[in-house]
Amino acid sequence: MSNKSFFEFSYHYLILIVAILLAGLYNDTFWHKIYDYAILQNKGGYFLIGIIFISLVLILSLAMEILCMFWSFKHIVSLLFLFAALSKHYMETLSITINENVIVSLFETNFFEAREFLNMGLFWSLLKYAIIPIFFINFIKLKRYVSFGCAVYDKTRLIFLYLFLIAVVYVWEGQNIVFAFKSQKAIAYTLNPIAPIRSAVRYVLETTKTAPHFTNVGLDAKKESGRPRLFILIIGESARGLNFSLNGYNRITNPYTSKFKHLVSFSDFRSCGVITAISIPCLLTNYTRNSYTDRKLSLYIDNILDIAQRVGYNVYWISNNGGDCMGGVCARIKNISYYNDGRLDGAMLPEIEGIVKNAKQDSFIVVNLHGSHGARYDERYPKEFEKFIPVCKNDELQKCSRQEIINAYDNSIAYTDYLISQIIEKLMENQKFDTALWYLSDHGESLGEYGQYMHGGLPYGLSPDVQTHIPSIIWLGKGFENNYDRLNVNKDKVFNQDYVFHTLLNFLGIKTQDYQVILIF
Repeated sequence: MSNKSFFEFSYHYLILIVAILLAGLYNDTFWHKIYDYAILQNKGGYFLIGIIFISLVLILSLAMEILCMFWSFKHIVSLLFLFAALSKHYMETLSITINENVIVSLFETNFFEAREFLNMGLFWSLLKYAIIPIFFINFIKLKRYVSFGCAVYDKTRLIFLYLFLIAVVYVWEGQNIVFAFKSQKAIAYTLNPIAPIRSAVRYVLETTKTAPHFTNVGLDAKKESGRPRLFILIIGESARGLNFSLNGYNRITNPYTSKFKHLVSFSDFRSCGVITAISIPCLLTNYTRNSYTDRKLSLYIDNILDIAQRVGYNVYWISNNGGDCMGGVCARIKNISYYNDGRLDGAMLPEIEGIVKNAKQDSFIVVNLHGSHGARYDERYPKEFEKFIPVCKNDELQKCSRQEIINAYDNSIAYTDYLISQIIEKLMENQKFDTALWYLSDHGESLGEYGQYMHGGLPYGLSPDVQTHIPSIIWLGKGFENNYDRLNVNKDKVFNQDYVFHTLLNFLGIKTQDYQVILIF
């Protein structure tokens, strides 16, 4: 009997051990930021680091005591190890946080995008930080309580003990801890697994909200008389304004569009969000970055596609970037095409060119590119477009040199430029319509600056400039050329996606009381 009890452990002791492991081994990103603050900035030194470590262990222990019972302990802790291991891997390899944006992107990605993140680095991380700890936790035999009353007593006693110790730490050093988190806002988003779990819970709560009533916009809309119009809006993916030679980049990444007359590139254009699921619905509705507070808002309001279709436009949604309407923006239109089987963006060209050639009435075409979506930038263009070499051919970007990443990325930008030029040339052939084209990206991208990769790793307000600074190119064809000087004089002013909805109304010649006078056009 004594030997048996020697190999049995109270799950309360194991909770404390698990809390220490999670706080110490699964929070490299968090501790690097705390070290920079406490040591390099001389804001409390190792003493503050120690106090924060103790606080984190106490908070995790308290949370697990509240969540875990004898019968559920192994299940809950196994899930925590798995969740923490996944979060640790991606926070460290991409230098991101697992915030609400990342959770939204996770649930709205497709197989062809997701497979790029399933690699050997992830396997080894899961083996070390999830599979092995889960094996040991499930191998350990838990000590049973002799009575339900004893179990309740021990749990209550420990919960109050942890609460008391947390209160003591808060009274003792709470002001300095709070100041550290307030002065370095990104720190709170790196706490693993607290921040990822909080983001996941917020995502679930958001998706289960009661749907609001549908809001109609532009019910009074009417199209101006005159020649029919053929307008194409191209929404890029993960393109940064910084890497466009049209904006002064030192590499020729726009060799194709730069040859066109009446083309304006806006050098300081900003996105509405740092993930596609926010930016595209925001830019196609009359919401602004500040008012688009819920990613589902676009499901319950008319957008520019709805209004254009209502006044008589043939409206098309052609996408190679996910198998849905990006927040429902194309849910109510008739002409929808998806290219989501791993093909390059060029696969959409025949359909676009066919629509342009055979148009019989006012037409509005929205093209959503796969563009420069990471991590495999080298797979976003044909090999004949591999001008900048060597390129990163690894889906674990941190294993490539920064120059290799930039080379692959710039090649993808040049390929997008080629596609835009092909569509412009097809529009130029159509002499029966007034024609114009607008290309802009959904958001930008990090290519290793400050150790960050891709996008959406931080909330908008904390995101780096390269993730919010996007390209915006307008080409004016037949019927629109006279507006060139008015646009070009504004090309270096600061604009953002808040202007898109109203500018599109102008381009499409749609009059409505919901139109606002703007500066871009």
